[in-house]
This record gives sequence, C-alpha cells and structure tokens, in this order.
Amino acid sequence: MTIRLLHQTDLFRPYEDPDDHWDLACVYALAASGQLELGGVLVDFPPGDSPARSPDVTGIAQLSYLTGLPTHMAVGSSVPYTHDRASLATLSRRDRAGAEFLLNYLRESEGPAYISIVGSCRDLAIAAKLDPDVFRNKCAGIYLNAGAGHPEIAKQGGTEYNVVLNAAAYAATFDIPCPIYWMPCHETVFKEWLDYRVQQFGTYYRFKQGDVLPKLSSVLQSYFTYSLEGRTDARYLQPLLTPRHDTSAVRTLQEYRNMWCTAGFFHMVSQAVDKAGKIIAVSNVDDAVFGFRPVHIKCDPNGVTTWKDAGSESNRFLFEVKDLDSYASAMTVAMTTLLGAIQ
Repeated sequence: MTIRLLHQTDLFRPYEDPDDHWDLACVYALAASGQLELGGVLVDFPPGDSPARSPDVTGIAQLSYLTGLPTHMAVGSSVPYTHDRASLATLSRRDRAGAEFLLNYLRESEGPAYISIVGSCRDLAIAAKLDPDVFRNKCAGIYLNAGAGHPEIAKQGGTEYNVVLNAAAYAATFDIPCPIYWMPCHETVFKEWLDYRVQQFGTYYRFKQGDVLPKLSSVLQSYFTYSLEGRTDARYLQPLLTPRHDTSAVRTLQEYRNMWCTAGFFHMVSQAVDKAGKIIAVSNVDDAVFGFRPVHIKCDPNGVTTWKDAGSESNRFLFEVKDLDSYASAMTVAMTTLLGAIQ
C-alpha cells in the first residue's frame, strides 16, 4: 500500500536554520523515487522573535517544479496551543487552517498515513484536540523531532528549541492515540553549538556542505544555493532553469550543516542505514547505525520528558544511535544517495 506523509516544518525565508531545506529535499526525493506520496507541507507561523521571516513558499515551489509533483501546503496558527480546550473556540479561521489541513489529510488518506514534525507541535496538538479519533483510526505514526533524550532529567541540560516554540503542544503530542516515534534532537541540550556531538539518544549529526553539494544534480545544487545564500528575489525559477550559472559560493561549501531528522524519513519507508552509509532494509537491525526501542514516555505540561524501556506492546518508540562512531558519516552518505533521486 502507498505510504503517505504530511511534513510539518519551520521552513522560513530568510531561514532560521537551513536544515529544514535539506529535510524538505529529502522528503521530495522519497516522493520523486516513488517511495511515498507527499500529502502536503504544513509550515509554521513565524515565531514572535522572527518578524522578518515568512513561510518559504518559494522553496516548496522549487522542489515541486524539480520533481514534477504538485504539493498542497498550509500555514500554521499564529496563536500558541494551550491545554484549555475552550481556547480552541476562539481561534480564527486562519489560525485553525493548519490543524484542519492536517485533519483533512488524515481523513482522506487511504493506506498508512504518517506525519513528520520538524518544528513546532502547535497545529498537531490543536488538530488532535479537535478530533482525536481520526488519529486513532487513520494515523500510522508521528515522527516527532524535538526534545532531550537523556533518561535523567538533571542531565538533559535544558529545554530544546522545538519544545520552546510551544511546550504545551509538545507535551500534548504524547497523549495522541497513535504510534509516536520520538526523535530527541539531543540527548543533552548544549548551550553552544560548538559543543554539539553525536549521542546515543539524540538524532544530531553534521556534515560539511562541500562534501555533499558537488555530488548532487546541478538543478538541486541550484535549489540549495538559492536557499543557503538567503536569496529573496522573486525570480526563483531562473536559477533552476540555468543551473550552470548558479554555482555555490566558497562560504556555502565550507559551512557545516547541523542535521537532526534524516533517520525518520528512512524509517517510515522501512529502511535503515549501515555503517558504510548503504541504505538497507529496516529488518537488518544488526547492521543499522540507528533504530527505535519501545518505551513508556511521560511529559509534564512544561515539556519535560522522561522515559523508561517498555515491552513490544508499547506504541511509543525512542530513537537510538547504535554506532556513535559511524552514525554521522553513514547518515551523510545515505542522505546524499537519497537526494540523487532529484535530477
């Protein structure tokens, strides 16, 4: 049966962090290669401290053009989610649009319907509060990229960025009646990005852009160049039509890109990655550099999460790096292979 995906993202222009542009390209690559059907892209409303940013409709349009795939999209709520159900009644039509977009996607889906969350949980939480039964009956799984994964609260190091965006919404996500694949961004949240490192219960890895960009098709390089260099001109198709004249700047090639979400995209299509970066069947667990373990999860209203191991009956799963030494290089190689689907 066809796997469907709704991808929720904090994809902005100018960008907050262009890892979202890499993630979106991975999603489109899976769709372009026929491994899933992209049911839509839901973009966060820009947070209050980012008034100069807007949802990056141009980045979505570029990838839609390159893959020949029409894409539905919506913009999320400007109003934070709260645990007060009565507050839902006061939401304007535009602030309910993202949640309704998500609910309609689930209601219309035939076959497994997945949701990937790589930004705020706001619209997901609103949707689940409006109609929990549709999640119970139609949602095959939520890939939740947020939080800190250390089993001891004192060692989590603080609140991770995606949780800060709307902590109440993040907490509410764990009550949604469907499988949840929790992908903590870090095991321990570090205050300085220079301290970031691969950890067992965190999805973080990084790569040098110059090691990946030259291996991609010329048109996809142009998509990344346009995004990574923060261009805002309206002629966003021209770089794709004349890619040889749109080479990446030296600075772009030298920069390192922090990444978090890649493993979930492979897992939802029943794939994993071995130590050499080869894409393998998810059933080959002994060779994979990452996996998911069944757990029991508790999350308080402030977004502080704790977990413990569970049996096979649990429908809550925690991401785990199985090879700390190979994980970053393997994920980089596998992602590069995946992006080769966009020519």
